[in-house]
Amino acid sequence: YDISLGLVGSEMCIRDSPLSEEERINFVDKRFQEADTLEKAIRRLVLLTLTSPRFLYPDTSFDETTRNHWSKSASLAMTLWDSLPDAELIRRSKAGSIKNPKAWEEQARRMVWDRRTRDKLNGFFHHWLELDRADEVSKDSKLFPEFSEKVMSDLRISLDLFLEQTIWTGHSNYKNLILADYLFLNSQLSDVYGDGKDQSGFQKVSLPPQNRAGVITHPYLLTSFAYHNNTSPIHRGVFLTRNIVGIALKPPPAATAFKDSDFDPKLTMREKVTELTRSKACMACHSMINPLGFSLETFDAIGRHRDKELNKAINDDSELSTDEGTKIQIRGPRDVAEFAANSPVAHRAFVRQLFHHFVKQPTAAYGPDTLDNLQKHFTDTNFNVSELLVKIATVTAQTDQP
Repeated sequence: YDISLGLVGSEMCIRDSPLSEEERINFVDKRFQEADTLEKAIRRLVLLTLTSPRFLYPDTSFDETTRNHWSKSASLAMTLWDSLPDAELIRRSKAGSIKNPKAWEEQARRMVWDRRTRDKLNGFFHHWLELDRADEVSKDSKLFPEFSEKVMSDLRISLDLFLEQTIWTGHSNYKNLILADYLFLNSQLSDVYGDGKDQSGFQKVSLPPQNRAGVITHPYLLTSFAYHNNTSPIHRGVFLTRNIVGIALKPPPAATAFKDSDFDPKLTMREKVTELTRSKACMACHSMINPLGFSLETFDAIGRHRDKELNKAINDDSELSTDEGTKIQIRGPRDVAEFAANSPVAHRAFVRQLFHHFVKQPTAAYGPDTLDNLQKHFTDTNFNVSELLVKIATVTAQTDQP
């Protein structure tokens, strides 16, 4: 019977009170009365629980009188950990010692620094940075003999260390994600991307700011958003437009595949893409995509900095047309990083995507002003990502979902 009560998560996971008599009859006793064996009854009870909408989808439709400490605790744990409240949260909830928003905020802040929140945030970065693309990366060994699976594996470690350093040390500042001028390099990566100095394990290495700008220019991503034998300003530009700058793109009216063999081999990649996308229909989106993609042409297909292509000086200058109709001069990745770091549109897109990943619901499900309030909080806390997570968790725990 005790096991049965624990299994009836549809009720027990949203409050710390015993089942009512009616609930006990419907959820527990009825299963045992109808089954001819104890094993079958328990199986049916487990199946009932696991298929219940209240088990699959957290029920947040409470008014303030019924939204008790346990339901708020469960919401915090679900948002930050995709799991159940820990012993500390359960103890405080049962004791009724979390009585005001500030107390809930303190609990959320404690929980944010738990390993489970870090793991969930890593899942967000996996989605935001489209890291799945790296699973199919291959490079022409004749053009890039320095590249190998080991290099790609080390680059992933380098990226993970960068994200860990940026979010969980210092000020947890979102802007550093796209403005930082350093990489984590070991000896092998230093030979390819750094100064060739012998490194004792992975070390934080500062590079010329014009050469690196956070995740925008991390070699792991630059390698992923490139062809096996050349760069891809379109893939890189689409990524920057949607994920970093935060501007939605419409599906192209007709898909046009890039075929390198269709172009004069004396043309640079920029010249080829310009020729491919010059039509008015294409430029409806490529007026944004191309300038952003071209800004990264100083990095080859494995993310190394370069100055020339086909013995021609790299041209990474462009004019960016925003949704508001303004024109912005882009001269390399640092200008893109500065634009995104200071763009309210980019901030809003980051907040919206982070909320959706952690809550599995759009912000509008928690009220029409939720996104505005979260963005304001993000700005007021100097773009602190960990504090944004605290705010997201407390908002979802204490806001009635329509």
